[in-house]
Amino acid sequence: MQAKYSSTRDMLDADGDTTMSLHSRASTATQRPEPGHTEPRRPSSAWRPVALILLTLCSVLVISLAALGLVFFQFYQLSNTQQENISQKEERLGNLSRQLQSLQTQKRKLAETLHHVAERLCRELYNKTGGSRRAGSAAMAHGPSRSAACGIFPDRGTNPHPLHRQADSQPLRHQGSPTMPMLDELCFEHRCSPCPEKWKWHGDKCYKFYEESKSWQGCEYFCIAENSTMLKINTQEVLEFAMPQSYSEFFYSYWTGLSRNGNGKAWLWMDGAPYSHELFEIIIDFTSLRSRDCVTILNGKAFSKDCRELRRCACERAAATVKLQRLHEPL
Repeated sequence: MQAKYSSTRDMLDADGDTTMSLHSRASTATQRPEPGHTEPRRPSSAWRPVALILLTLCSVLVISLAALGLVFFQFYQLSNTQQENISQKEERLGNLSRQLQSLQTQKRKLAETLHHVAERLCRELYNKTGGSRRAGSAAMAHGPSRSAACGIFPDRGTNPHPLHRQADSQPLRHQGSPTMPMLDELCFEHRCSPCPEKWKWHGDKCYKFYEESKSWQGCEYFCIAENSTMLKINTQEVLEFAMPQSYSEFFYSYWTGLSRNGNGKAWLWMDGAPYSHELFEIIIDFTSLRSRDCVTILNGKAFSKDCRELRRCACERAAATVKLQRLHEPL
């Protein structure tokens, strides 16, 4: 009985060992990894500082990029603002430039208007002082002496014969006629005149009829020395002004700038302008054997004379601007 029990016990122990062995194998089989799958290895502690450094660098790079983007954005905004300011300033500058141009135009127009008004006023003052032929009526109110001294005579159609004028003027010289200083006082020119002293102002020109007698070429050089040219009669206005200046008691004629280069050639002024037959006629003495290629004016008429003869010089020059600062001065 005991042997049977012992045998049974041994069998149970053997079964228990077998069961434990199977359980151990099953547990081992369960824990064994499948083929093709390796167990992940834990990172080595040596790579941790490197990873930390890389992370730090990436963070710095991101922060730098963000800062750079912010700076660029601010610069872009500033650039746009400056561009807008520049555009506004350019627009203002353009407006100011247009306003300045408009003001300059207005200033020029006002200056022209002022010049015309001043010139008209100065002409009136000039005429009142006897500086122009058109003031003849006022001069005659002071007697014939003023007309003679100031070079103011009636128009060509009403001018008496020189001999009659000589006869009429003789009593004045013996019956207490004004002295030369008194005549100068009657005939002074207003200080606003744009012409030099003792020059006559007419239109936009100044004229001077000298007492010096020279040849035609001599008068040409003389006028050039006076910064002027010889007398040119090319308009009706100049004709009406110049011809009365040629009346003389002693037949003193004046050279003009009209001449020709030989008999039968065209009459030309010094600047090359042609002579107009409609203005005045040139009286030519065809019986004379001498050349008569230069023109003088005497007693309201034009004559062709020998250029070598001695005649008085008549010069003209462009008038300057009216002296505005002297308009207020008394006559």
